[in-house]
Amino acid sequence: MLNLIRAEWFRLARRPLVWVLLALLLVLFVVLRLTEFMVVALHDGIFTQGEARLALLSEAQVQQFRLQLTLPGIFGAALGHVNSVGGLLAIVLAAGALGSEYSWGTLRAQLARQPSRARFLLAKLAAVALALIAGIALVLALAAVLGLALGAVLGVRGSFGLATLLALPVGMARALLVMLPYVMMTVVGAIIGRSALAGAAGGFLFLLLDVGLGALSALGQLSSVLKLLVNLLVQPNINALVVQNSRSFGLDPAVVTPALDLTLLPGPVQAVLVVLAWSALFGWYAYAALARRDVGGAA
Repeated sequence: MLNLIRAEWFRLARRPLVWVLLALLLVLFVVLRLTEFMVVALHDGIFTQGEARLALLSEAQVQQFRLQLTLPGIFGAALGHVNSVGGLLAIVLAAGALGSEYSWGTLRAQLARQPSRARFLLAKLAAVALALIAGIALVLALAAVLGLALGAVLGVRGSFGLATLLALPVGMARALLVMLPYVMMTVVGAIIGRSALAGAAGGFLFLLLDVGLGALSALGQLSSVLKLLVNLLVQPNINALVVQNSRSFGLDPAVVTPALDLTLLPGPVQAVLVVLAWSALFGWYAYAALARRDVGGAA
């Protein structure tokens, strides 16, 4: 099994698509943080010695941006970036990793060498997960550098203690868990459609449907039964994990997105269990579809 994972990782690490997606993830993170920095700088009059100030946002929102630009809050912003922009890129990565096996005609050769389709699928998912973990780690490393630099310009002395250090691996695990259902649904689409395009379409359609159903969370205000049923969907539990990551590094998501009612979100244990349950369901269906279908040559 380890040899299969090494082989998948070797192939994945040498695909140009992976490096393009990683570059997009890092560049967009820098651009977004610099945009927030300009908002705070204009508000504080940093470039005009305090003589001219531009009030673009409320004081509370500006303060939240200031926290997101310095340590340790920038780590919460980095994990939020991973679960927004990174989640979209993870769908493309998963679709390319599995769907291209059909279009290139390499799946038949791989299964001839290793007939176990379960092991093949697990190795593929493990390689994708390792790539996502590496991407998250690089974003956090970049966040640390930016936090120190921007904090010095803003005159905010950031902190990086033991509590922050211990919160980082937990935050990485949450961020990976948030992306897991969408990755698994992408794999389902790639197997059913036998192409990377079908996988990406399946992942993005599920994402749109999930976000749309997440709007039903307001029904939780009507009764406890409706709140329980709505919180069995993926999106409320995803939101709960994202909010946890933000709060772990001193951020308050309700300030930036006041429309999100945090009181309706499920608890952390339920969020983890529900996301894992949906991911396991999609994973089982992906294996069932892969196991019962014939594998042809190149398309």
